[in-house]
Amino acid sequence: MNTESSNNAINILTLKVGEKYGSEYINRLYSAMRRNTNVDFNFYCYTDDDTNITDEVNIIPLTLRDDVFRQWYKIDFHHMPNIQGKCLVLDIDYVIVGNLDDILSWDLPNKHFGCQERWWSNLTGYCNINGGFQMFYQGDTMDLYNKFYESPKYWQRYYIQRGEAKGPVNGEQNFIDNHCKLERSWLPPEWFAKYKRDQIFDIQCLWSKRINSEDYFFMCNEFHEDIKMVHFSDAENTMHESDDDWLRYYWYG
Repeated sequence: MNTESSNNAINILTLKVGEKYGSEYINRLYSAMRRNTNVDFNFYCYTDDDTNITDEVNIIPLTLRDDVFRQWYKIDFHHMPNIQGKCLVLDIDYVIVGNLDDILSWDLPNKHFGCQERWWSNLTGYCNINGGFQMFYQGDTMDLYNKFYESPKYWQRYYIQRGEAKGPVNGEQNFIDNHCKLERSWLPPEWFAKYKRDQIFDIQCLWSKRINSEDYFFMCNEFHEDIKMVHFSDAENTMHESDDDWLRYYWYG
């Protein structure tokens, strides 16, 4: 499929590699975004297996390498010559729970890096950004690609060995946070949340401390009205294995 951008729409760049996530993650994220925005976008999936991915998604073929693992292939998004303009790297384990117009139309200045804060984390001293959400103009961040591919095995071990990321594979967001030289453009933190059932109390405490001291971030299967996107992150935390009721509407719907 042609991967050339055909207009000035924002380019949504997603990664599906390996067997952990099925095609439904791509298809449902694409459909949810179409339902929840009037902003024009091009949707891409960089993958080694495009089986059962809807034809509406542009496929970028991924050739597996022996020295790059899992989510570290997101570094490749910082050097995509056939894609032009504004890009949003988005993890496929996001659930859309609100309107995305303000996010996709975010006024990102040239030579700036659009990002979101991990307000739900106690490890922001090691990494303040959520690597599953990166907004930039193609070409502005190519130094990240060059830096990583100078020594990919080294960087994939580096943050785990320092105790700043959990193994066996992790640390790509630390790498981006540490090496992106662009000025940051922070999107409002209340637009984003993380969900993990056994961390709800801790996340609520951090929401109350850092975002909103008066309201719950999640109650009775509903998120706070300000929240637009929910990251279902962590290695063992997957939507297709969850029986949380709220997913029936927002993800399966």
